[in-house]
Amino acid sequence: MRASRLALFALLPLLLGAGPAPKTPLEAWKAGIASQNEAYARRPHAMLKIQDSVYLRDGETAVLEGRKGVASSWRWRKTADAKGPLRIALKDGRLTVTRDGKPVTAAALQKSVVVDAGVDIAGQPTQVDAGVEGWRIFLFNQNHPEARAFKGVSYFPYDPAFRVTARFAANPKLPPRVFKTSMGTNKQFHHAGDALFRLKDKEVRLPLYTSGATARTATDLSAFFTDEMTNQGAYGAGRYLDAEPFGAFPPKTVTLDFNNAYNPNCARSPHFTCPLAVDEVPVAVRAGERDPGKH
Repeated sequence: MRASRLALFALLPLLLGAGPAPKTPLEAWKAGIASQNEAYARRPHAMLKIQDSVYLRDGETAVLEGRKGVASSWRWRKTADAKGPLRIALKDGRLTVTRDGKPVTAAALQKSVVVDAGVDIAGQPTQVDAGVEGWRIFLFNQNHPEARAFKGVSYFPYDPAFRVTARFAANPKLPPRVFKTSMGTNKQFHHAGDALFRLKDKEVRLPLYTSGATARTATDLSAFFTDEMTNQGAYGAGRYLDAEPFGAFPPKTVTLDFNNAYNPNCARSPHFTCPLAVDEVPVAVRAGERDPGKH
């Protein structure tokens, strides 16, 4: 899924940075890895700079507590006795934010609200259960030790044999599909259809999902898959793969480059709700991102 749909701040790590567009799939792959490394640790809202997070359902309130000048002390609390300079409440679909008793707009929250030296918060609406919208707010520490210790992602060597053009068998009704997540909650996407292709001498039928509920809004297609490399050098909860841009839905064919398969954010951070992969590619996909604990 695109970053704006599945996860804020880098759920799609293979976005290209500034500069000339890559001319070949290999160049795009290299540029994507460079962009992913930026998104993980170097940008102001890099994933590994997240110190804490809070997910709010309708009717819930969170308070940010900590000590000025001690960046590592800041944490969210949702208990009734919580006291701190910043309070966020979601009621009847409306977000209310106050800092030291003064209102903060939701638009400002989506960009950045500074709370201490090197510490700020930012968030946006997200699914907190299947088809249920809430808010997720991240607390960023610019000196987070995990970001400073990050050495970069690791991928299998690029192999053009894992780039395929697949026939797309659309599911025009776009029925909802509910996935369990790494946090034990649910997320809902829509089954857009199946990619049909041959890989390493095996016929593969891989379901693809979209965030859009209609043909007009089905602008992204993604797979959540396991394969014979899962737990054997690839991440144990499966990997994600986004189809390359395809124009109007439904396309007749889609391009899938397994060299660009990436780990869910929960492979490195506990602050994301990642759908657990349930669809299998019946080959050893020695392409894409490796298990971060084994590279």
